[in-house]
Amino acid sequence: MTTFTYGGTALSSFGKVTVVDEYLDMPKRRGGNQVIPFHHGTVFVQKFFEERRISMGIAVITASATALETAMDTMRALFTPLTQQTLSMTLTDTTVRTALASVDDTINVHRISDKIAKVIVNFVLTEPFFRLSTAITDNTTAINATPNAMTVTNPGTVDERNATIIIHGAFTSVAITNSTNSAVLTYTGAISTSETVTIGTLNGELYATLSTGSTNVVGNCTHAGSATWLPLNVGANTLSIVNAGRDANSTVKVTFNAPFA
Repeated sequence: MTTFTYGGTALSSFGKVTVVDEYLDMPKRRGGNQVIPFHHGTVFVQKFFEERRISMGIAVITASATALETAMDTMRALFTPLTQQTLSMTLTDTTVRTALASVDDTINVHRISDKIAKVIVNFVLTEPFFRLSTAITDNTTAINATPNAMTVTNPGTVDERNATIIIHGAFTSVAITNSTNSAVLTYTGAISTSETVTIGTLNGELYATLSTGSTNVVGNCTHAGSATWLPLNVGANTLSIVNAGRDANSTVKVTFNAPFA
C-alpha cells in the first residue's frame, strides 16, 4: 500500500486516506502546437510540464467532538506554513519518492458527525515530479583519454534537466557531449589538480562554482543543443568528453535524484 507523509507527518495519522488517484497520473504539459496559415493541421512544438496538483481525501474519525477539533487544529497547523514542505511517498515496494509541495486551497471540510469529518487536501507541486530520495549510483569516471566515453543512466520516467556535474581537475578545458540527445556542455578555464567545478541549477538559475574560495565561474560555461546545461534522457545516455590539460586526478561525475512524472 502506498503511503504519504507531509512535513514529516504521516497523513494516515489523521485517519483513513481515501483518495490519492493523481499520483498514478502524470502532469499535463503547457503550450500548444504552431498553426501555419493556409496549411492543414499544426506543426509540433516541444512542450514542458506544468505545475501539478495531487488531491487526497482524508476521513478523520475520533472518539469525541473535542478530539475531532484537536485533530483539525493539528492538521491546519501542518498545512498553513507559508512555504513548501516535503511530500513523501512510500510505494508498496518501500521505494521512497519525494517532492516539494504546498497547500494553497481550503481543505474542504465536511463534518459528518461530531466525531467524524472528511477533508480534501490539494497539494501543489511547482516542480511536478517526485524524485527518488537517494541519488543515482556514483558514476565518477576517470578521464584518461580524449575523447573519453562515459555512460549516465536515468532510471526515472522523465528527462532529467537539473543534474549536478562535478568536474575534478586538472583540466584546461572540458566539453561534454550527450550523444543521446546532442546536448553539449563546455567549461573553458584552468582547474587545478586539487580543485573541482560544480555545475548545476538552483532555484531555476544556472550556476558553476570553483571549490577554491567558492568562486562563481559560470562565465566559463557554455552550452548548446538544449536550453539547460546537460539534459539526460530516460535510460542510458552516452557521453563523450573531449578535454585538455588532464592529469591522473581528472574525473567527471554526474549526479541527481531520478525524477518520476
